Amino acid sequence: MVPTTALSKFALFAALSEAGKAELQSTSTLREFRTGETILTPGELGRFLYAIDTGTVSVQPTSAKRELAIILGPGEIFGEMSLLSGTPISAAVIAVRDCRLYEITARTFDKLFADEPAFRRGIADLLAQRLRLRTSDKQQAPICAFIALPPSAGALPRALARGVDHYARVVELGCFQTVSAETQVLGRQIDSWRASAHVGEICVVSVLAQSLGGLQDFTRPGDAVLLIDDGTELPAPALSAGWGLTDVAKVRVGAARHARHAGQADQTWSYRLEDAEIAAALSAPEWSLRATPVLDSIARWIARRSVGVALGSGAARGFAHVGVLHVLEAAGITIDCLSGSSMGGIVALYYAITGSADGAEAFVRSTLGSKKLIWDMSILPRLALFRGRKGRRSAERVAGGKYFPDLTRPAVAVAADLIKGERVVLDRGLVATAAVATATIPGLFPPVRYGEQWLVDGAVISRVPVDLLDRWRCGLKIAVNVELSANAEDAQVRATLQRALNGPFALRSVIARSWELLGVSHGAAETQAADIVINAGTQQHSGYDFDAIDSFISAGRAAAKRKLPEVVDAVKSLLRPRPR
Repeated sequence: MVPTTALSKFALFAALSEAGKAELQSTSTLREFRTGETILTPGELGRFLYAIDTGTVSVQPTSAKRELAIILGPGEIFGEMSLLSGTPISAAVIAVRDCRLYEITARTFDKLFADEPAFRRGIADLLAQRLRLRTSDKQQAPICAFIALPPSAGALPRALARGVDHYARVVELGCFQTVSAETQVLGRQIDSWRASAHVGEICVVSVLAQSLGGLQDFTRPGDAVLLIDDGTELPAPALSAGWGLTDVAKVRVGAARHARHAGQADQTWSYRLEDAEIAAALSAPEWSLRATPVLDSIARWIARRSVGVALGSGAARGFAHVGVLHVLEAAGITIDCLSGSSMGGIVALYYAITGSADGAEAFVRSTLGSKKLIWDMSILPRLALFRGRKGRRSAERVAGGKYFPDLTRPAVAVAADLIKGERVVLDRGLVATAAVATATIPGLFPPVRYGEQWLVDGAVISRVPVDLLDRWRCGLKIAVNVELSANAEDAQVRATLQRALNGPFALRSVIARSWELLGVSHGAAETQAADIVINAGTQQHSGYDFDAIDSFISAGRAAAKRKLPEVVDAVKSLLRPRPR
């Protein structure tokens, strides 16, 4: 039975007549579902209208992409379509968190629909909202951004809200109390906002860090949580479990920007912000990316306007990534984050260390620009043909003892766990270790011991890790694929391969060509998740010809220039200010 006090939570029921409320109360029941439990299965006949009292559910249409799932929370309704049409359920409904649902029978639904005008209008509004979300762009869906503040937060929340408002319409909610009851009031305000939010709106919620845990039940997938560290003791809210539904980032402000904390090796990348930039953002007549670059990057992270680049594997062919980065940088394309596998992982990390394509190229040339820099044959091979000492020493030299928080922008590399057969995302600890592990070609270089894991080349399990850009809320994902085409159509390419296979060291050519072919379909499949794919034509040399660095870089430049107009148009559209 729906208690009288619960009816006010549901906008659909609040305007019912007394007779309608009595009918609802006498015929409805309360059920509980655990996290992960299936509530409705596609194909079954709908028997109830469901009203969410507590918890969160995911409505996942079988014919839609995963990102088009609808997330519903307290005060919201589902199951109406099957009752209206008399057709089977078309979507799976799964409990994202433990939840309590009121079940309203089909008979009660039909009676209310026939007798209660307010109920009919509410159902019509609900259907219109569902259609709006289905046809809207993913990045334009309403978002709630939670800013977890230390006691001395100052003007940062206002500066961030102004930046976000440059790209999307902002609704601000603020609560700096720690009392649980007051946090629940704020949570209900958030739920109320979601119920009527328009496409593209963003709700910015500022709370003290120790209050953040009380809002966990009011978050949804796609929301953002920003932890602010000003150098004081930052309470560590529980961001595991339920908080996994949100994207979490950290900002170090003022003194904390330069601090090297204990346990640095265990930390991931965070934004670093000066107090002067906050003041500039509030005093400027108009928002400016150039004047406030870090704040703008954070605002775009919240608003899903980040630009990410995923760099693929390909051994020496990965030098082409440097040429691509040169072209994008020269065109003024802001690269907010990078991911990479194998050589793509190395280039991504080196670019993030230096912050420029020139810097990345200098590092690549000095560490990998010829065979003599990396080949160190093992006299008695045990784990690999080469010892791998040259590569590690070079990586340690250019990384300079840097940890991931020291990078100029977020970058991650991938490796494969040889024991478990799983992909390992390298996003913390020493950058040099990640650079070596991501490109440890099995059989050629020995695996890298990483805690209890034995890591080998990321290309074994992930060729172009576009999906990792999602953690940085990218509105534009660019993939760079340097893998050799499966079909050697060019006569010169065929002749080159034929000579190599007939040569005295054909074993290396057989292994190299087989390894390249293995990645063709895998790399192409992963790039399907990108918005723009740059395919660098690198067929003219073997992927293990590390002396051909200049040719590979030139191939990357040429490929990027061909795609540049498309990239420029996409970035302009992404960063366009919202209409006023």
